[in-house]
Amino acid sequence: MAARNITLSLPDDLIRKAKVHAAQHNSTVNALVRKLLEEALSDDRRTRAAVDELLTIAARGPYFNRDPRAIRREEIYERR
Repeated sequence: MAARNITLSLPDDLIRKAKVHAAQHNSTVNALVRKLLEEALSDDRRTRAAVDELLTIAARGPYFNRDPRAIRREEIYERR
């Protein structure tokens, strides 16, 4: 995939801090932004996958045939 040039509008102080941070980590602002975007999008994919899995499990239910509010505390902590 070819890289594209885009323009972002960021406050000057944020750009200055990003340049300092990048230099301290032997990197570039471009590499920092790329890494942050990749991490954020990866987290979103994992979250969506987890939600999809939970919904699939829930669709197979029901697992409880009682109203959860009707369960006594003693029942929850009973040893089986």
